[in-house]
Amino acid sequence: LTFYLPVYKGGPHGAAKLGAGVFAYSALSAFGDGVGHLLSPAKAAADVPELRTDNLKAVAVYGDDQMNDARMALMTVRAAVESGATVLNHAEVTGLRFTRGRVTGAELKDRTDGTEFGVDARLVLNATGPWVDHLRRMEDAGAAPSIRLSKGAHLVLKRTSPWKAALATPIDKYRITFALPWEDMLLLGTTDEEFEGDPADVAVTEKDTAQILDEAAFSIRDQQLSRDLITYSFAGLRVLPGGPGDTSKAKRETVVTEGRGGMLSVAGGKWTTFRHIGRTVMNKLAALPGRPLAEDMEPIARLPRKLPLPGIANPNAVAHRLLVDGGTPGPRMAADTARHLATHYGSLAFDIARLASEDPALAERVHPDAPEIWAQVAYARDHEWAETADDVLRRRTTLTIRGLATDSVRARVEDVLGDR
Repeated sequence: LTFYLPVYKGGPHGAAKLGAGVFAYSALSAFGDGVGHLLSPAKAAADVPELRTDNLKAVAVYGDDQMNDARMALMTVRAAVESGATVLNHAEVTGLRFTRGRVTGAELKDRTDGTEFGVDARLVLNATGPWVDHLRRMEDAGAAPSIRLSKGAHLVLKRTSPWKAALATPIDKYRITFALPWEDMLLLGTTDEEFEGDPADVAVTEKDTAQILDEAAFSIRDQQLSRDLITYSFAGLRVLPGGPGDTSKAKRETVVTEGRGGMLSVAGGKWTTFRHIGRTVMNKLAALPGRPLAEDMEPIARLPRKLPLPGIANPNAVAHRLLVDGGTPGPRMAADTARHLATHYGSLAFDIARLASEDPALAERVHPDAPEIWAQVAYARDHEWAETADDVLRRRTTLTIRGLATDSVRARVEDVLGDR
């Protein structure tokens, strides 16, 4: 995805500084995303029609990548299952099990039906994100905080015109506001403020919405920022190292701690380093008392550094095949559905096409204004651990972010989930 950094008169950074910055960024990525350079305001406005051009001096250009984080998470979980992991969705940790002072398991509760059960383990790894200190206090009631939380909010809007690039607009010396063409929509954000309290209570406030729209207005015309265009808003929590200072300036690094009972806790990091974090954690697990047998750990050491996730394939090739035969003997698959399946499932899209072929009802769209088909709902139920309507509408498909998770759609999804 091409990113434009607009340089306005009186802005926090000059054109020369930003030009040098994007060149260095491209150099660090071995110019794999294109050489960073400066662009004329007229050319940028042709690619982003809603770009404000008043007092626009220049536009710095760089390349980066984007993905759907929910789909990435699912494919990572699927890879774990294919390697022998047992996955429990909607399982809450209510307590830890101890043997002679060592953590040797966890007490769990099924959030869907209330069933309580436990798991014994030689080692327990606490990778619960913003809840990491909550579990550390289950291990040791006096455990000092290891992290602090930063809240980030986003808005999703319908686009008033096509965008061929994203905007990354400097707000001050430290913060940038983003406007990304994403899932046929426009994704705006993000905010950055310290958060205290129960992570489950994080939510977008009116203050967040106003801030995001106000900051977006630095570089985006008013007609694209109408509140009537907002289809969805969401907030999340960044896990940052503990310490003083502004959260916007804190390092986005990983914190690994070993507790009094031998539980290993890991928090922080980001998608671009998640494989490295995994290797680091496995090496630490292997060195802890009560570690798994050497032969159990040996496959970890042999893992290739570039192991593809399930479904990895060229989306253009997958979409072409779906369009040619669609996997169905009936009507040819719509182009937007084929592209959507190819980019969100890769080669696994053919499994969904097969479901649609076997049952024509599953080839129908979930909503006329979205590319998703009912085969995806059945696939989420049978192969992606979907238990609730939100699992499907918000975490397996894009229907919620498009503002299309209507009551009637939700009811039909619940019917499909109940048909096991």
